Amino acid sequence: MTKESKQNEPNKHHFLPVFYLKGWAGADGRIVQFSRPNPNDERVKMLRRHPSAVGYIKRLYAVEGLPEKVANLFETEFTRPVDTDAAVAMQRLMTGRFDTEATQTEAVAWIKFLLSLMMRMPADIKRLKHYVKYDWFSDLPSLQAAFKKSGMEGNPRTVEDYQKLLGPTFHERAAMVALSGMMQVETAIRAIGQLQWTVHNIDGAREFLTSDRPLIASVGMNGPKAHIILPIGPHRVFVATKTEEFRRQLVEKQPWDFVMTVNTYVVNNATDYVYGSNGAALRFVQKHMGKLREETFLERINRRRMAEIAKPVSERTDLNL
Repeated sequence: MTKESKQNEPNKHHFLPVFYLKGWAGADGRIVQFSRPNPNDERVKMLRRHPSAVGYIKRLYAVEGLPEKVANLFETEFTRPVDTDAAVAMQRLMTGRFDTEATQTEAVAWIKFLLSLMMRMPADIKRLKHYVKYDWFSDLPSLQAAFKKSGMEGNPRTVEDYQKLLGPTFHERAAMVALSGMMQVETAIRAIGQLQWTVHNIDGAREFLTSDRPLIASVGMNGPKAHIILPIGPHRVFVATKTEEFRRQLVEKQPWDFVMTVNTYVVNNATDYVYGSNGAALRFVQKHMGKLREETFLERINRRRMAEIAKPVSERTDLNL
């Protein structure tokens, strides 16, 4: 089997796509993956691998219990097309003429890729499936609403009745449907599209790192300090801000300070993996990896969802019964 055909395996689900990780590839075409392979050992280990050999988990987005073609639909029909289009958009971004030459399709592709990075990581998928099964559809009104929306027939009365009729794969199916919906919210796409986009080249010895939580984003996209920051290579970073003044505040400082600020966030929030172009950052990764993790996008969504579920049924806006 060729390398190309291996990359097209339907069960090989990249949470960080090859086109993105290739930005850190050295002359040998490889990058460095930092991880803690032993859960009982805090020591960080390094592996030098081709970008196609890391950043994925087999069947990460699969819905188990369904026929194979259906089980992998999120990967084949959503994630992979998003990544393919985003690869083209990133090449356009790096020309420095995105605002004048990019098509609407390219702009939307890049935004969907950014949104996906907020919630497609392995820890996110595990967390979302837990939320759906044990929180979002744990109460009878939520199951009644899901059953009504499904159009199924029957006369369920209890939680157990609804769960039986909806089927054993319902929670996993619902999780992936919810995920694809959150990655395509029109209000979010418009808000990010209204930010000012720039790509900055940062020279110097210090290099940007990336991780399994690589995106830095403000909670909202409408305030004067709204921003998104994404390293896209060891010396290159994508920055989107609401105002030019805030962009200057972020990037017009000593280059090594900006790189250190970005790396500290990206590594502190990493769950299992950090990536770089070489092993020079080993001590830094060892010190910071996963140490000061902030609330994730899905954790914020779950907090709001649980607050809604806690309301009396007559006051809930999520049911549409």
